[in-house]
Amino acid sequence: MIWLLYRTFFTMPEWFDEVIAKAAVFGLPALLYARSIKNGSEKLGLSSKRFWSGMYMGLFVGGVYGFVGVLRALTSGVHVEPALLFTSSGFWYQFFLATMTAWWESLFFFGFLMNAVQEEYRLPEAVAVVAATILFIVFHAPLRIMLEGASTLAASQLALLGIFAAGQAILFLRTKSIFSVTLSHALWGMVLVIYGSR
Repeated sequence: MIWLLYRTFFTMPEWFDEVIAKAAVFGLPALLYARSIKNGSEKLGLSSKRFWSGMYMGLFVGGVYGFVGVLRALTSGVHVEPALLFTSSGFWYQFFLATMTAWWESLFFFGFLMNAVQEEYRLPEAVAVVAATILFIVFHAPLRIMLEGASTLAASQLALLGIFAAGQAILFLRTKSIFSVTLSHALWGMVLVIYGSR
């Protein structure tokens, strides 16, 4: 609700939204939650013990997203050529924004909300995944509907987001690492930037 009000009444640069505003709206509640419970940083997936295994898993899942993006482009008749993306400052700026978006959203939806709902109500993992997925879709729905209208395209994008969110929730539960879902989410975002507009 706070994010919806912020987006409705304020128009700030994208970097401000992804770095500063999301830190306040998403990061602050997650970090306060972590401070209020035993082993809070571990529950949020911030354990340094799981850093590298989380990064490798996130890279693997993100690589799968990239592979699927290339396949989609090829099957749509798009000629895919090697590009020097890594030498482009625009690429790194977009990757930075994708990483910040992924960090704050993952921390909030999967580290905080899914854990809090699961622990507070003693829910099985499957129910916690469904709850986190619904919350993720509800969060993203207003923007999709604003951009696409109440259309079939918006509905299909939200369905795809739901599948993505459920996968992210399961990935977080299996790896117990916020780093795995952050990196896979950031790479998902980059796949959409590179291949999604075609």
